[in-house]
Amino acid sequence: MGKKGAHSGQSPKDRSINLMDKFITRSEKRNQFKEKLPARRKDASVPLNLWPLKDQIEYWESKTISDQFDEMFPSYGHWYSAVQKKSGVYHSTFMDFTRPHKERLMELYNNKTKITDAVYALQKLGIY
Repeated sequence: MGKKGAHSGQSPKDRSINLMDKFITRSEKRNQFKEKLPARRKDASVPLNLWPLKDQIEYWESKTISDQFDEMFPSYGHWYSAVQKKSGVYHSTFMDFTRPHKERLMELYNNKTKITDAVYALQKLGIY
């Protein structure tokens, strides 16, 4: 009479859980001894202020005025609210005053006009 089958005492589910735990601990140990990347490095996943100073300076010197404007004001709404704050006029009053001059405001935004210059242009139109 031979053995009908070896019995390890573990269910298939327990065995698979144990193997997975073993795999996870082995992976964690492997990652623990990997070389750590420096915190300050030039990479798309790292924020700009954590790049090395040389790379930050190079990045900002290569930017044109148009690029800087587009980064500060990605849409017309951002630019419009900045102009409103700079003007110092209450928001509903500002919207009432600027409604007839919508085309002029769009033209100023498309020309990438600075906020202070846009406020002066609106003051010339009589918006206070």
